Amino acid sequence: MVFSLALVLFSCGGPDLPEDVELAYTKLPKKVDFNQHVKPILSDKCFICHGPDKAKIKGGLQLHDPELAYAESPNTPGLYSIDPGNPGNSEVVKRILTDDPDIIMPAPASHLTLTPYEKAMLVKWIEEGAEYKDHWAFLKPVKHEIPKVKQTDFVSSPIDNFVLATLEEQGMSPSKRADKELLLRRASIDLTGLPPTLEEMNSFVNDSSPNAFEKQIDRLLASSHYGEQMTLDWMDVSRYADTHGYSNDRYRDTSPWRDWVIKSFNKNMPYDEFITWQLAGDLFKNATKEQLLATTFNRLHPQNLEGGIIDEEFRSEYVADRTATVSQGILGLSYACAKCHDHKYDPISQKNYFEMYSFFNNVDETGLIPWDLATPVPAMMLPTKEQEGVLAYLEKIVEESEEKLETTAKTENDKFEQWLSSNSFKNIPVKTRPKGLVAAIDFNNQKLVNKAGGNGKNHILMRQQFVDNEKAVFKEGATGKGLFMDGDTWLDLDKIGVYKRNEPFSISIKVFIPKDLEEGVIFHKMQGPELHSFRGYHLKIKENRLEALFAHVWPDNSMVVESIKEIPKEKWVQVTLTYDGSSKADGIGVYMDGEKLQTKTTFDNLYKDIVFNKMRDPIYKGTVEPGLRIGAIWRGKGIGNAIVDDLLV
Repeated sequence: MVFSLALVLFSCGGPDLPEDVELAYTKLPKKVDFNQHVKPILSDKCFICHGPDKAKIKGGLQLHDPELAYAESPNTPGLYSIDPGNPGNSEVVKRILTDDPDIIMPAPASHLTLTPYEKAMLVKWIEEGAEYKDHWAFLKPVKHEIPKVKQTDFVSSPIDNFVLATLEEQGMSPSKRADKELLLRRASIDLTGLPPTLEEMNSFVNDSSPNAFEKQIDRLLASSHYGEQMTLDWMDVSRYADTHGYSNDRYRDTSPWRDWVIKSFNKNMPYDEFITWQLAGDLFKNATKEQLLATTFNRLHPQNLEGGIIDEEFRSEYVADRTATVSQGILGLSYACAKCHDHKYDPISQKNYFEMYSFFNNVDETGLIPWDLATPVPAMMLPTKEQEGVLAYLEKIVEESEEKLETTAKTENDKFEQWLSSNSFKNIPVKTRPKGLVAAIDFNNQKLVNKAGGNGKNHILMRQQFVDNEKAVFKEGATGKGLFMDGDTWLDLDKIGVYKRNEPFSISIKVFIPKDLEEGVIFHKMQGPELHSFRGYHLKIKENRLEALFAHVWPDNSMVVESIKEIPKEKWVQVTLTYDGSSKADGIGVYMDGEKLQTKTTFDNLYKDIVFNKMRDPIYKGTVEPGLRIGAIWRGKGIGNAIVDDLLV
């Protein structure tokens, strides 16, 4: 039977309840908690129309905020959606108890309904004062009073009181005590993931001491397998994987971080340290190797190495992944929903989302990671103890050598000044070729001939993607003829120009750049620059300036300098790149018509080599180490409609 729906107030201030709701009311907990009992109902059944998302509010009512929920209706004076302590005067109660389809809430069109228990819970909550609480993740943990229970025989520790109190509240009884064999099996699998051995089982069964079970728990907690078992949930939260996760799902080894997590659990590392190190271990002053390693947590998201992707799109996805992982795994919040709109169920705005997103958006990385399985940057070196000893020894030698070099440089500089003042430099021949010249090409005979003899490998030819041997086009050059570059073709110098990061070299070439060209590679030693994170080196026109780049994996493991001065157009200009083998950006020189240009450094962190892994090549019939190329290997990336001349390496 359903009682009259006119809201007749009892002396307690409550409404008349339908019979099923009244029955459910008797089964409610003694004290209603907003976060535990009420908010799940509001989030599930009400917030879709009356929640935090301002773009989806119906009837002008929002129930996520007490100030808004308690407010008097602007259209109907004296009407309150929620009147704390007075459910009979609360429009919410009227709407959830009625069966009138025109006013019932949730509205029939939403296909949502409240159970009698949920209706009773909302009524009692309002009756008790409709207390709101912040999201549980924002509340400081408090020590609760230990509840009293009837079945005291089951109490072994205060935790049992809380379990039993809930069971009694639900009208449930505890299961009977497990026998010793089952008890040890449960504990072993819970704490180590492994069943007990026969010897361990016999030891426990035959141990009649009062603390027999406690001794087994101590043994399990001391096991190395304890950390392995406890790590499993954190591996899931952290999205740990041994591959990159997209269609070209290649292997990646992040096991050192996994081992660190296992070690942390086995050492019972304090939770605040465990979290702080993983979020920001690199921000500690003089951070340890372990603190740096812990930040791998931020790099465990899927990473894409498919050649056709938009780099910035996936770089942004990586940042979004970190934002979602930290918010869910550490903050207990579903921030990811607010990426596209204000959260519909929690007080998280789209602005809040991108404020957190910005914290993870300060990493020198790319969306397209290296195709050849080089570790994506940022990365760290993890030498063994033996290797650390060797490195320390070598560093000492370097320090001693640098001291000798500084002394020698000072002495020789004095000698140079004396020589310069004697005018002896006037006797130096000006038309001799530099020592160590491996390539000299002037194109005057309309041929691709290296007049310097090269380095014993002179398979020089014009190439284009998908074309084995492209016809060279010659036009008027700086002196005689020059080689025309259309942006798709490149001059392949075979093995010439392969240098490691500790080897000094210089490359000079004359270029005639059309007026409308703002970007294009002049020369490079790379293989598909973006696809392999620019490993190698290049000299490139970028926004009308000259960029010199050396990289193992760009951007973090690289050095990049950019000229302040723009390159002239519609005239012949000699550009030269020099490098002293120091692995430092200040060892790079960029020259224009013999003048060393002022440059600004954007990256200076090259700590691995710039040689490329050998690639299969149909022209050279096998695997090769790509050499120097004039122009770019990717279509449209070279210096289109430009002319080059007088190449020297």
